[in-house]
Amino acid sequence: MKIAIVSRHDPEDVSAWSGTPYFITREIKKISGDVVVVRAQKTAWLLMLTKAFRYLFRKLGFSIDLSVTGAFSKAVSKEIQRKIDLTDPEVIVGIAASPELAHIRTDVPIFHISDATYAIMTDYYPEHSRIPNWLWREGNEIEREVIGKSFYSIFPSQWAMNSAQKDYDANLAKLKFIRLGANVGSLPIISDAYLEKKFGGKCNILFMGKDWERKGGDIILSAFKHIRDAGIEAQLTIVGCDPFSARPPEGVQVYENLKKSDPEQFALYNKLFSEASLFVLPTRAEAYGLVFAEAAAFATPSVAPTTGGVPSVVDDGKSGVLLPSSADGKDYADAIIKLWQDKTKLAEMAVYAHEKYVNELNWDKWRNDFSVLLSNLQKADPLKEESIGGS
Repeated sequence: MKIAIVSRHDPEDVSAWSGTPYFITREIKKISGDVVVVRAQKTAWLLMLTKAFRYLFRKLGFSIDLSVTGAFSKAVSKEIQRKIDLTDPEVIVGIAASPELAHIRTDVPIFHISDATYAIMTDYYPEHSRIPNWLWREGNEIEREVIGKSFYSIFPSQWAMNSAQKDYDANLAKLKFIRLGANVGSLPIISDAYLEKKFGGKCNILFMGKDWERKGGDIILSAFKHIRDAGIEAQLTIVGCDPFSARPPEGVQVYENLKKSDPEQFALYNKLFSEASLFVLPTRAEAYGLVFAEAAAFATPSVAPTTGGVPSVVDDGKSGVLLPSSADGKDYADAIIKLWQDKTKLAEMAVYAHEKYVNELNWDKWRNDFSVLLSNLQKADPLKEESIGGS
């Protein structure tokens, strides 16, 4: 089966969009030996222009992303259309490519993959707030067009699935729930000795995120202070940003930027998950949260808020603890201290988290579920099929 992958992000770059296009493309190539990546490279300057305008307007307090306008979509779609016509695929897979696919004309089945919808992102992420009405209408029209013309729309969370149905009247039978896999390297054997090392010494707390404010950096620092004040020996490791100008507080270690494309840095990235007692991310907005899947791969329980797609990755009370979105540093500290004082519960959570990774949060599982959808193309009517992937 000849498959065309349409993506704004470079599928060859493991760092692009948290590596999702890279890993999706890798898995699809395992299914089919005839895969072509289609990108709007000749109009890349136009995308760069929209990013420049977005940065400028953000400084003025507005969120204006011109890449979700009809004008941008039509311009980019022309190049995509030509390449698809030349490629003549049997299936088109769009990875977060709503503007790129909204205006193409084809009888080829489209599989639309995204972690959220335009409607649900509006006023949820800070960078999507204060959107003018005209842009809101155009962005939603593009999303409605893509979801409407797609053979399947594939989302990794019930949160996004619900939005597709509620905000765009999508038919449930065309909505598919498939969790994205963890982007990890070699994994340890989850033995008693491994768990003893994780939970037998100091409480190693791991935090990851480039956007310090949105990821709840102030909350994790407050929680860490409360934990140490309670007399618990703890260490906090921050990955992805450096809010301290290279002078972190006592007990805090910072890795400002770890590139998965660099083998040594990727090995360190995995090592930090392996050594962490808990992965704590008090994020204020999260469409899915691949890092929670990565934590589960290393049997590391997560502590996070009940927001966005997080509940589709973290099972409250089983693979971690989910707190209200309003929880502050003291609330997080109390939850962490309670867990740390119950090592039996911690070990049970760790084992469950790893099993969740093995059964639900890995790329083999994603590929198997996606293969089922491809095989369904041989059937006459996608509206008669059952949803796959579980809930």
